[in-house]
Amino acid sequence: MVKSKSAYSEPGKLGKSEHHIIVVWVDNEAGVLARVVGLFSGRGYNIESLAVAEVDKKKHISRITIVTSGTPISY
Repeated sequence: MVKSKSAYSEPGKLGKSEHHIIVVWVDNEAGVLARVVGLFSGRGYNIESLAVAEVDKKKHISRITIVTSGTPISY
């Protein structure tokens, strides 16, 4: 397996890396997926899995499901 060069793929002081699943509901318009993915790539996060599906044709709503990994969130 190729090791990622992203700074966020290495476990930090908080502990080991965890998988996170993020679901985003968006307007079904051109360029929306590129903007959402750009938020991740701009911060150095790797997207491990990505699924997009239209969920409401009348309202033009789509669901984006993103799987990424990172350190646990502490509040």
